[in-house]
Amino acid sequence: MKKIVNYTVLVLLVLFIGFPLLATGIDERLIPAFLSGTSSATVNSKDEIAQNMQRLELLYRLVERDFLFDIDHKAVYESMAKGLFTGLDDEYSAYIISKEAADFSEDTTGVYGGIGAYISKNYLEYRDFSNPSTYMVNINSVFPNSPAEVAGLRSGDLISHIDGEAVDDWQADEASKALKGPPDAPVVLTVIRGNSTFDLKVIRKIVSVPTVSVDWLPKDIFYLRITQFTTKTAEQVRTELQKALSKEMKGLVLDLRENPGGIVEATLSIADMLLDEKVVVHVKGKQKPNSHTYYSSLKTLVPLDIPIALLVNKGSASSSEILAGALKDNGRATLIGSTTFGKGLIQIVSPFGDGYYTVTTSQYQTPNGSDIHKVGIPVDIEVHEPHIGEDEIDSYSEFIGSKKVESFVEEHPEFSDENVQLFLDTVVGENPPLEADVYTLLLRREYLANMSSDERPIADYKYDKVLKRALEFLDTGM
Repeated sequence: MKKIVNYTVLVLLVLFIGFPLLATGIDERLIPAFLSGTSSATVNSKDEIAQNMQRLELLYRLVERDFLFDIDHKAVYESMAKGLFTGLDDEYSAYIISKEAADFSEDTTGVYGGIGAYISKNYLEYRDFSNPSTYMVNINSVFPNSPAEVAGLRSGDLISHIDGEAVDDWQADEASKALKGPPDAPVVLTVIRGNSTFDLKVIRKIVSVPTVSVDWLPKDIFYLRITQFTTKTAEQVRTELQKALSKEMKGLVLDLRENPGGIVEATLSIADMLLDEKVVVHVKGKQKPNSHTYYSSLKTLVPLDIPIALLVNKGSASSSEILAGALKDNGRATLIGSTTFGKGLIQIVSPFGDGYYTVTTSQYQTPNGSDIHKVGIPVDIEVHEPHIGEDEIDSYSEFIGSKKVESFVEEHPEFSDENVQLFLDTVVGENPPLEADVYTLLLRREYLANMSSDERPIADYKYDKVLKRALEFLDTGM
């Protein structure tokens, strides 16, 4: 199977710095020609890059010669670099310096005190104050059982203030740092959801970003969840699948919900474990060397007679969509849940200077030739998960603030179906403002939060509508 060595889908690109430029030492005697608009004979008139670089250096040297005050050349260099990438008009292309690259890695894949969510924020150059999503913090996805999920944050929410401070003029790294803090310390987020605005208090916890988690479900169904694709993910998936196959699994649930993407090569490797000599993805680039069709190898790890249910939602993006499209188009898996995010662009990521740069070089299409960018991949079986409507925000916030869930769990510490029904009958009552599933999930999450890690289930199939539907499909074929 062909491999992409340098390709990475960077879904959560939340930092922006520029591309290093250096002066080329053009003699100041050329300045009059520059000011008159005539080109130097030493520069090919068709080489716009050479012309622009010459003009930029001449302008820089004019400023250096005549500017009254001392020049912070590092600041000037970074501003010019930012300008280069701003001119590309592509939100996924950027240069990340070493310090910010380390912060970015911690924010997305490390262990830290925080809220447990993937965030993104447009570069300040791309702000459009008629569109809040361009200057506020975007919640791309939340981690399972994280403080963010428990507090009620969800994919698509916008954060306008953090602890009362507006984020309009913040870089993404500033917002990320503001969300982090000591465990058990609260942070108050002002959330924009549709036409509603409300405050949520989130209690920070030690957050470890997972990539692969597994569980066994009834009737020998193996559950495997991938929360992002890293350089280690394919190896972890192979190990877990080998263990499951040794126990004679009868079916596989592959959960890619809220998976924002990651390393493309990891996706190709996992597809190779499930497909036999099929097209995995078409990559279309500006240059022919960047255009390829990638195939899986002849031999699979998971036998083809083992059915697969693939769970996706709006938080499934990028590399997740490559895998979902490959399995769907080749008839290897049935997609259950809701339409995916729709990011079909690929970036190369390469070291440069003190950091690295990322630039969009290609786009991908599913095996059937579908371009899913800004469209997403539709599911085979649609399941609507419980959610809170815009007109229900006040009721939800009031119920959360009442601490009724916590009080009930303290009085009834053992989780059981009987206690769930008791909660609905005595605490929620008849004709509540929210759907019953919302109250049930709030109660379930409180019980889960009070369980030890050993007791807490990975796959909560009784209270997960999408997963429950997947089990029905694998059992009946319908």
